[in-house]
Amino acid sequence: MNLKCGKKKNVIIIIIGIVTVAICITAAVLVSRAKKKAAAAQFVPETETYSEESEEALIEEETVSETASETAPIVKPVGTTAPVERAAPAIPKKLTQPKPSITPTKLLNVPFIDQRKKYPTGCESISAVMALQYLGISISPETFIDNYLDKGRTPYSDESGNLFGDDPRKVFLGDPYSKNGWGCWAPVIENAVNKFIGKNYTVKTIYGSSIDELCSKYIDNDIPVLVWATQNMAPARRYKTWYITGTSDQFTWITPMHCLLLVGYDDSGYYFNDSLQCKNMRYDKSKVISAYNALNCQAVVIAPKSASDEPPSSTKSETTTSPATTKPQNTTDPSAATKPDATDSPGTTSATTAAEKDTASPLKNNEHN
Repeated sequence: MNLKCGKKKNVIIIIIGIVTVAICITAAVLVSRAKKKAAAAQFVPETETYSEESEEALIEEETVSETASETAPIVKPVGTTAPVERAAPAIPKKLTQPKPSITPTKLLNVPFIDQRKKYPTGCESISAVMALQYLGISISPETFIDNYLDKGRTPYSDESGNLFGDDPRKVFLGDPYSKNGWGCWAPVIENAVNKFIGKNYTVKTIYGSSIDELCSKYIDNDIPVLVWATQNMAPARRYKTWYITGTSDQFTWITPMHCLLLVGYDDSGYYFNDSLQCKNMRYDKSKVISAYNALNCQAVVIAPKSASDEPPSSTKSETTTSPATTKPQNTTDPSAATKPDATDSPGTTSATTAAEKDTASPLKNNEHN
């Protein structure tokens, strides 16, 4: 009897437990549904209805101006018209106002020659030929280089590691047809042009004039100007220093030296026929000025004899700067020839540093013009 009573009690307890669980589940379901209904009352679905007026407001809100914030809140449309299905709005991208095309103040139409295939280090000769062809003088780069350009030896090292080489103010170092050529300075181009220019034209080297002065005096008078600067107007740096053959003077090469033909300007830039780039290549004024100053502010002008032969007021006298007559007196010139014991000159550096003790002779130069 006691056994039967115990079994009945267990059954009752189980039933009570099942009922209790069922009640709890039911209550939980009811509470969950109530919460969902409350949330649904506040939920704004992605599929919305909006009136014509609210659509215009949305369009206006999504229009991005240059000063609008990318995170600005988007006004949700409201209305009672038929629902229109659309995706959730994406965060609008800030529109970049395209730079307006800059109209050059002055731009000369000068024939362009690309040096890269045939004349890898011949930027000076190519710039001169472009200027000559612009003036109506029929000459090819090959004729100019082969017949008129004075060429010399590239820097080389002796058994002790000392560097020697020719003067790039007198000859082109190496071969313009070779990637191992170096280059030359303005007087070399002046001398080459003078060999054939004829009585109707004049050529001169100019030192110390600003780019703006060259523009006002020559570009404004339809005369292009050869200027010495750097490739892509990159920062200039000193490269090799060597003894000029037959003298005790030294010369420091500036890299990456490049000669370009100045053909125009605007308020904030200058235009060049850049034989390593393209016709009418534009560079910012500040970069041009920096590169031009680093190469001693040198330029060459080829012009008809009728043009003014007087240099700008800031032009240095050629008789005091030409290496053929005397050594440059401007000690701030990083490439000025100096005596080896003049160690305070920025143009004089050690010719026997580890970087300059190249075992190969002559030196190869793969990063100049």
